[in-house]
Amino acid sequence: MDDVSLGSVKPTAFFPVDPEATPTDERKLSLTDRAYALIRKDIVICVLEPGMFFTEAELSERLKMSKTPIREALLRLQVERMVSAIPRRGYEVTPLHVADIQDVFEHRRIIEGACAELAAIRIEPGDIEELRTYADMTAAHYDAIDGSDREAVSRHAHLNNVFHETIARTARNHRLHRTAVQAIRDYDRFFFLEWNAPAAYAPDYVDHHEILMHIVNRDPESAKLAMYKHVDFSRKSLLTGLAATGNASLLNRVRL
Repeated sequence: MDDVSLGSVKPTAFFPVDPEATPTDERKLSLTDRAYALIRKDIVICVLEPGMFFTEAELSERLKMSKTPIREALLRLQVERMVSAIPRRGYEVTPLHVADIQDVFEHRRIIEGACAELAAIRIEPGDIEELRTYADMTAAHYDAIDGSDREAVSRHAHLNNVFHETIARTARNHRLHRTAVQAIRDYDRFFFLEWNAPAAYAPDYVDHHEILMHIVNRDPESAKLAMYKHVDFSRKSLLTGLAATGNASLLNRVRL
């Protein structure tokens, strides 16, 4: 049995292509699901900043929901280690540490490198247009963003997730896909910080189109190395931004 047949079924996408869409019909979403999505997004784009304290009552008033779905959503976010319950104070948005950056990017590098490598082996004709469409969408959206627009940055982060997940789906390994989705979601909180880092990407930055080129050329080793470089550039950009003097907005959000 050849390698392609071992992984012939492409996993179902976790991220909807439309960043405003929901994985299921809006009417079928519970209030807890809606509360979870809204609170998580506010944490990711730093409306609720790392280390910030808040209460269920404050969220209930802002989101126009009762406390019950808010409380249930916060339980889910505690499992994801995005918030912590603090006795007599409410909740704290889990602080980010420099060590977290190393952990998250090492994890992404290993998992997504493997995804790109397998995708180059298992890619099928129908995958090429899908990946090319998402690579074009992320490039076009990137060029059009006003960096101060949090909602636009959030939409771009979502499209970035779609591209990376599509590579994982193209690898046609369901366990690897699930792990990749988790790695992508773990990176969500750092995307907004990286976007606000002052460091520009180097001229030899490896973008989505270059990763795609190696996958389409069925060159697994080059695809893996391109993904490594892509992740490494992101890590370097964020760390350089943190090290830059006077960058208080970043330093206030990440602890040593």
